[in-house]
Amino acid sequence: MEHAQRRGFLHSRAGRVLLFVAIVWSVAGSFIAFEIAALGGMGFLLSKPEFASNLALSNAARDSKTCTVEAGANGTGGGHTPAEVRVTAWLMGLNIGRDGIARQSASVDRNTLAEVMKDVETLANTLGVPAPQSFVPRQLADANTEFIRFVETDSNETAKALAHRHSAEACHLFKLGAFWGYATLVRPFLPGERPIFAPEIRHHARGMLPPELWQPMTEGTKASANAGEISRTDAAVTESLTKYLGGQGRLHHPEG
Repeated sequence: MEHAQRRGFLHSRAGRVLLFVAIVWSVAGSFIAFEIAALGGMGFLLSKPEFASNLALSNAARDSKTCTVEAGANGTGGGHTPAEVRVTAWLMGLNIGRDGIARQSASVDRNTLAEVMKDVETLANTLGVPAPQSFVPRQLADANTEFIRFVETDSNETAKALAHRHSAEACHLFKLGAFWGYATLVRPFLPGERPIFAPEIRHHARGMLPPELWQPMTEGTKASANAGEISRTDAAVTESLTKYLGGQGRLHHPEG
């Protein structure tokens, strides 16, 4: 009975995370233009992560050790199956990422954001780890760069606790979800532009997940695509990865 309730909770949260993409329509998108101007010179490099992933990857992601776990030091999983841990860590990251970008717009309903953060706290409690805090950029023009540091420095030690209580893969999935969730609310407004957080997504997914599941989020969108088309495509890719993580197969164990 407890297992069935837990599975129902995860499935309902997966649905809510995917539906949260509707917030896109409340975000004006103008604030994103600041980031394009600030990083314009890096556009080509960041659009080709397969050729320059090490160069394009942020120092914060490259140097982070929060997912590093000594051999044999992984926890027991707290009574959860590996699939439950994966999906829960992933959904928690997705929520933090979507909240992080949506919170930057005053037009987004604060009650909706509060509900999302309640879900984050519940997911964290489910895995027995500290809940991550909300992301609030100090400088809007530097929000994307600040978000990378926010995820990788792990101020509330959510990622570190996931690694030590559960596994390094749970830590990486949480971070992957955060970058992924943020990106899905930005990409609809930037058709044809470079893929946001492509190096970080690649860094946390490569060697752990099948490339076909995560590579679409490291590729630019078509210049002719409208926001609705991009949102639907990204939602489908997100759902496919969520379903995969909920399966019983083993993931490759990533390095810290």
